[in-house]
Amino acid sequence: MNYSPLLGISAPEFGWTPPIRYLLRRARILALAKEFPNGNLLEVGCGAGALLCDFSRLGFKATGLETSEQALATAREIAALDGRHHQIASQAHDAWTGSFDVVCAFDVLEHIENDAAAIDNWIKWVSPGGILLLSVPAHQQRWGAGDIWAGHWRRYERPILTHLLESHGLNITHLECYGFPLANLTEWAGEFTYQKMLDKRGTFSKKMATDSSGIDRRSYSRLSKIIASAPGRLAMRAAMAAQFAAKNTDWGSGYLVAARKP
Repeated sequence: MNYSPLLGISAPEFGWTPPIRYLLRRARILALAKEFPNGNLLEVGCGAGALLCDFSRLGFKATGLETSEQALATAREIAALDGRHHQIASQAHDAWTGSFDVVCAFDVLEHIENDAAAIDNWIKWVSPGGILLLSVPAHQQRWGAGDIWAGHWRRYERPILTHLLESHGLNITHLECYGFPLANLTEWAGEFTYQKMLDKRGTFSKKMATDSSGIDRRSYSRLSKIIASAPGRLAMRAAMAAQFAAKNTDWGSGYLVAARKP
């Protein structure tokens, strides 16, 4: 397992190598998280748990929630190797009600058929004055093979996302569109690969697709070596600068939103 501040954790021995879109999103998530006071943090659908390690490094008392058995096992192995002491649970606990200063869910909401009910559940875990921090894929017209492979129900438009959160009494404090232009390009280029993977995989339920989508990154292993090289790191820094410059547009491939609970 390897770690760098720019690229985070890579653990190819567990099938986890971070794709480009994840790295771009991670950069913006951590930039926002640094503005929040350190406290109790919950990441819903933590997948391989790489971001939990980042949150622990920032000083948060981090907890993960992951219902996929495969992802849960990977997250616990990565946490142990990284020397992190955060907890990763397989189910929610009654004691969580109102106990987290920050509740996060990154590219999780689109996997849930009833997204309004999911928001209701997550809000319960946020303490008064706390933050709900979410990311979702943007622009329904970009629906493609990658969404089907991952088990998505939908992609989001800005007005739909803001209405969903505000209708639950949340006050949006930050909303940006991330990933432009590199994530857009990789999403477009990946359609052929995802279609081949779908053809090979055959019929999967959305739940089965969801359970594997956050951790099965073996197809990125060769690309991750290029990204980790000196030219690759330079290119990623340029891409992160470009997405920051375009964050107030709707040009990117995903939305990142923070909303405060009254």
